[in-house]
Amino acid sequence: MKKILYLNIILIALIFVASIAIFYSYNFPIPFDFIRNFKDYEIQYVLIILLIIGFLASLIASVKIKKYNFKNKFLSIFLILNCLFLAFLVFNGSSEYIKRKKALTLLENEYIKQAKKDIENDKVTYKFAGGLAVSDYNEETENKIDSIYKNYGVTYFNTGCIIDFMDIKAQEKYQETVKPYLIKRNGKNWEVKMKSEIEKIKN
Repeated sequence: MKKILYLNIILIALIFVASIAIFYSYNFPIPFDFIRNFKDYEIQYVLIILLIIGFLASLIASVKIKKYNFKNKFLSIFLILNCLFLAFLVFNGSSEYIKRKKALTLLENEYIKQAKKDIENDKVTYKFAGGLAVSDYNEETENKIDSIYKNYGVTYFNTGCIIDFMDIKAQEKYQETVKPYLIKRNGKNWEVKMKSEIEKIKN
């Protein structure tokens, strides 16, 4: 009986781990942050389901079977039902992960195509999420900054305040594709030089 009890404890622990993994599967490729995202794991729903499983196990265990006491029947049935619950969580999480992984690959390929097109047009565009852009400089200064960006063949585009981790991850392929071109075009440490020129204008 102790063996079945220990197996139940291990299984319950695995169910909680699986429920957390499902959160990341549905939000892939969000960075792992256990503490920050703890409230989003919806552990309370897992607890409710475990209580329901426990209730069902107790009902089934109430059926009289010779040579088996209630405790043994309950632990055995509870174990079987939890195995089914864990299998469901694993299947559900795996399916969603595969689905989002494929979506990421498609988006990455789109960014690679866009990067090659932008290289041909000598107009690389870096996207970033930064909320509503409010300029601290006058129009003349902004035009000079834009002129420097244009000189280095880059444009920075603010996508707004909504952060899409899928899009941010896919943009890495865009950046990897244009990086060698920009180094060849502008020389090594071109970003440092560009920022230095911009700082001089700002000051």
